Amino acid sequence: MTDDPPRYTARDLAALCDISERTVRYYVAEGLLPPPAARGRGANFDDDHLTRLRLIRAMQRAGNDLEAIGDYLRELEAELAGRPSGFESALAVWTGRTERLEIEQRFRSRWNVPEPAHRYRVAPGVEVLISSAGGPPQSRLQAALKAMREALEEEDA
Repeated sequence: MTDDPPRYTARDLAALCDISERTVRYYVAEGLLPPPAARGRGANFDDDHLTRLRLIRAMQRAGNDLEAIGDYLRELEAELAGRPSGFESALAVWTGRTERLEIEQRFRSRWNVPEPAHRYRVAPGVEVLISSAGGPPQSRLQAALKAMREALEEEDA
């Protein structure tokens, strides 16, 4: 009997998180997910990768874009300083938020309540709400959010 921790291929992670293997590799390339322990055919991921990937997916379902998720993950990493259990705690928080959003959405649909606004984190302490019923096209919205982030970073520097 072995007590080795579980290891996953990119394909395994993708299947467990209901995404494509290509998306797993994209997240690694973008720095959202740490690289696997080895390269090539021996490349494998561990439970920390799985937890982090589930956190990314929960944050996406809550309406966050990848740039905001990356910012959040970097802040979380700095705060945790190598304590992987912190990612599990963050996942529990975001999963709870996602479940509440799904319950609210079912309620709104059943009782014809208007859809809520989408919340985007622009900088620490700054969030933008965009009405889901009449917001700008996604490409323009992303450009505007990026410009706001850059403008707020310039003032901080």
